[in-house]
Amino acid sequence: MRRLCILSSALLLAGCQAVPSDSARHPYGHQETGGGSMTGSQLYPKSAAYSSLSVTGKASADGGRFYRKVSHSSSGRRQSEQAQPQQQQPNLWLELAGQMELDIPLDHPRVVAQRNWYLKHPAYMRSVSERARPFLYLIKEEIEKRNMPMELVLLPVIESTFDPKAYSRGHAAGLWQMLQGTGKNFGLHYDSWYDGRYDVIASTNAALDYLEYLHGFFDGNWMHALAAYNSGEGRVQRAVKANRRQGKSTDYWALSLPKETQNYVPKLLALVDILKHPTHYGMDVPEVPNRPQVVVIAVEGQVDLNMAADLAGMNRSQLKQLNPAFKRTATSPARNAKLLVPVNHAQSFELAMADLPQQDRKEYQRYQVRGGDSLGVIASRYGTSVSALRQANNLRGNTIRVGQTLMVPTAVSSRQPVPSDGVYLVQAGDSLSAIASRFSVSITDLLRWNQLADKHSLRAGQRLIVSVNSG
Repeated sequence: MRRLCILSSALLLAGCQAVPSDSARHPYGHQETGGGSMTGSQLYPKSAAYSSLSVTGKASADGGRFYRKVSHSSSGRRQSEQAQPQQQQPNLWLELAGQMELDIPLDHPRVVAQRNWYLKHPAYMRSVSERARPFLYLIKEEIEKRNMPMELVLLPVIESTFDPKAYSRGHAAGLWQMLQGTGKNFGLHYDSWYDGRYDVIASTNAALDYLEYLHGFFDGNWMHALAAYNSGEGRVQRAVKANRRQGKSTDYWALSLPKETQNYVPKLLALVDILKHPTHYGMDVPEVPNRPQVVVIAVEGQVDLNMAADLAGMNRSQLKQLNPAFKRTATSPARNAKLLVPVNHAQSFELAMADLPQQDRKEYQRYQVRGGDSLGVIASRYGTSVSALRQANNLRGNTIRVGQTLMVPTAVSSRQPVPSDGVYLVQAGDSLSAIASRFSVSITDLLRWNQLADKHSLRAGQRLIVSVNSG
């Protein structure tokens, strides 16, 4: 029996390593932006504390621009729409907006331009919200755990439009659009089976670790840290030093930065302003439930994702969409996996994986193509199918070449025909997952058909309905 545990939706802290020099990324936001990684090769310590940059009613410390909180005085255009503390807001976007505290120069031309863009394109937030729905609560919890500004939850909107499969022409990937070198230096793993940049849990850890480092690098200045996430801290640091030499303000708004970076922070702040004052702007903020949508399940050993989905009664594509880090139809044989599973499938998935026999777990072996080989010949030799070979190796056709290394899936235990009366007599050592796999049904169906409370209700000698048309 394989050990399995359901983790809390709080994400685990990833370790920090060295990172490469500045490098540009192509955005998935509504305007062209650049991106960056880090400079230098030292290990980066985490900052011990965070500041919310709450500057109200006074000039900024480094150059005279007067910042206002998102709430306004009676002489402004509007009063703040933020209500006094009440019941939890059912729309997660609005709940998050109530926790956002960074100061915004509301009349700055760059903020105004970005705000106008959002307001002219309401469909943008609708599509973003649909993609964000499974992941937003997870990210919110991790930010709260770290006591970081809640505005950071909006970075995936700017970076990838909350598409965990996003890939840019600058080779940045995933929800947080991380470069491979940056991700590796902040704890992400890569192999021929898995790319951590597409793992929502792991990439969120890595991105927040990076932002935590940037916050410390710029002495607690979140504006500089956000700009550096886009274009690299080296570039922002050089701009700060140049302004200091010339006796100019060193705040973000006064820095000479690439156009992409000049627009990057305003995109985030403009969206913050709209979410905090949707009625004033006439924005219909899409509903996202303010509760967990997915559960993190840790599994040991290599797992066939299609089989896992089938046994849990899930749609195969849904499991893949939630876990795009896996390049093939199985988890990596080299590492245990953490999978995101919808809350309403968590119990059946747990049952499916807890007792899944070893012979029903996907295993692969390497095979080097020789002269005269074809996919059909190899499939026949190893007792598998051509389609399984294509899936395991991401092949679109049947073309292979001599010397190529293929991953060959071993044959899983053969399925048995359903008994004529649709009833199976439970044997000693049987488990629900093994029986479900044997008869190609889901554990959820077995529980429902047999009115079983849980997997522990199974006992040797029990007559178990294994067909939907039975009884």
